[in-house]
Amino acid sequence: MRKKKEIPPLSEAQKQAVTELYQAYKGLMLYTVRQLTSIPEETEEVMQDSLIALMRNIQTVSSLNRCKTAAYIVLTVRRTYYNYANRERRILTVPYETVEEQAADALGEAARLDADARLDVMHLMDTLDPNDRRILEAWYLEGCSAEQLAQQLHCKPDSVRAILSRVRKRAAKLLKETEAKHRGT
Repeated sequence: MRKKKEIPPLSEAQKQAVTELYQAYKGLMLYTVRQLTSIPEETEEVMQDSLIALMRNIQTVSSLNRCKTAAYIVLTVRRTYYNYANRERRILTVPYETVEEQAADALGEAARLDADARLDVMHLMDTLDPNDRRILEAWYLEGCSAEQLAQQLHCKPDSVRAILSRVRKRAAKLLKETEAKHRGT
């Protein structure tokens, strides 16, 4: 039997923020889980574990705008499902889909960037080296700290800032190239 996850202690304001977050995004959470599994027991467990993960990071989530919140929730639900599936020792075959696409599709008009910006972001994420993409997603969307990223990258926390700087420069260069192509056509 699986160990029950503890719900973190929350202040009244944090409880209210979690309630509002859940009411606003429960459809997105359910949509994301159902893309990964159709088994009702798994869906329920992943939803609960995702909500607990969001509770642990409610201050971070509350400070994000609507689009970033949606992306953060999608990443949290997906990560929770992958962790669940790994605990169950199942092999995962989930096609790659950008977080921006999934969040925008689930929220419809509310999460839509203007068409050009959305295409540029999608193209940038597809064009980036997978390692660079993972670093940017971890830092900006998942809200990983320098220490957490350092553990993932097997380096010192001080090195994370230098790595992020180089990744951002490569991403900016790719974005400028994309914009130049648009102006040239």
